[in-house]
Amino acid sequence: MGLIQGINRAQPGLGMMYLGAVLESRGHEVFLRDCAAEGYERQIPLDDRMMVIGESDDQIEAYLRDVRPEFVGITILFSNLAPQAHRIAALSKKMLPAVPVIIGGNHVSAKAEEMMQADAHIDFAMAKECDFTFATFIERLKSGGDFKSVPGAIYREGARIVRNRTAAIVSRMDDLPFPARHLMNMEKYFRIGKFHNPFSKHPRVANVMCSRGCPEKCTFCTTPEMWGSTIRWRSPRNVADEIKHLIDDYGVGEIQFEDDTLTLNRVKLLELCDLIEPFHIKWNTVNGIKVNYHSSDPAVQDHMFQRMADAGCYQVCLAIESGNQELLDTLVRKNLNLSVVPQTIAAAKKAGIQVHSFFMVGFPGETVEDMESTVAYAEGLDLDSYSLSLYNPLPGTPLFDHAKRNGHLVDDFREDRILYAKSNIKIPGVAPEEVERLVSEWNKRLNGKALTKNPRGFEEHYGRFLRENDVSIFQKNS
Repeated sequence: MGLIQGINRAQPGLGMMYLGAVLESRGHEVFLRDCAAEGYERQIPLDDRMMVIGESDDQIEAYLRDVRPEFVGITILFSNLAPQAHRIAALSKKMLPAVPVIIGGNHVSAKAEEMMQADAHIDFAMAKECDFTFATFIERLKSGGDFKSVPGAIYREGARIVRNRTAAIVSRMDDLPFPARHLMNMEKYFRIGKFHNPFSKHPRVANVMCSRGCPEKCTFCTTPEMWGSTIRWRSPRNVADEIKHLIDDYGVGEIQFEDDTLTLNRVKLLELCDLIEPFHIKWNTVNGIKVNYHSSDPAVQDHMFQRMADAGCYQVCLAIESGNQELLDTLVRKNLNLSVVPQTIAAAKKAGIQVHSFFMVGFPGETVEDMESTVAYAEGLDLDSYSLSLYNPLPGTPLFDHAKRNGHLVDDFREDRILYAKSNIKIPGVAPEEVERLVSEWNKRLNGKALTKNPRGFEEHYGRFLRENDVSIFQKNS
């Protein structure tokens, strides 16, 4: 699912590749396929704004016919992918009616029962973190063993949908094998060139996670529910070994770290910097870092950013979210005092690191005036670029439940239309289309300011895309 006007990203899914790697390590033959990437050139409009991207039914059927799997797993990271998951499940049952279909991913962890009740083509689901338990589940299904006792499994029992207790988190992260990128069409991703951060410094980019979990309780985010609040770092040596493998085997020249809290464990981060500095590889923090980690000691924060820069970090993304302190404190529960934001920006820039920013508007209860105050706050910061997006009501999060319970969702709300560029929250006195237009104009205004302030730096980092698009492209789409 994507937007007709916008950047539609394509990158290999780490979750799927970890599952594949664990299955391979236990002796199973595994096939992985990203139907969106393989069929990226096939883009079919749904309406005047949205389109489906990816392989046709015939192409998916041909693939299933060639592979003839014993099990079909479908991962659903975002809610807007659910219709395509149902479509693939139906195609699988059409081609291979006896083959079990199993779904998983962030959306499934919140909505498995609903999806299974609505679709008889789906036989099972796995909730939350299941790198090892999925392999156990497959093995028991295959051998006729007791699959119903596997933690995290969701299955049918007559007319009921039964959800087992959640599996234990992976506490020893180094037990995970490296993601099975050899099972993905990596060259296709490099050719598409629309990575998580599409404004990359190198044409061959890989996404890596050093850690899982987040101690914060932001009400809009699925991370605490999916990965838990306990931070688990891989050993820096293990991460560095993966990066070396990516350089040697795939010619990767840039790493995009997907961690939610990369800078929280400063000791491990600095050790990683020491290990990867000799690689001379560029990297950035595409998922954002929390602004106020280590801000209480400016010297410590300065040293951290300088070591990051020395090790190849060219950009950090600061997850500021709103310029409204009360909203951050009471609705979003961000645990961020906006007074520290200028200090953190200055510290990163002092080290020579570009500073991108994430802001959201259109939260439940916000007015246009409230949204404009966030834009004005953002405009007053010394940032290099901005992503201003609409709040995205993600199922399974406290803020989604609040919005639904209190009538904030738009009347025609659909989970398969959840995109950061689409207005799904009622804004008093303003139509959703007008809210979307305002956000697009505010993005242009903010990034136009950044361009005017530092035209050389802006051109150096974003020039290729600026020549192909306009500055509204910094708005998140999905």
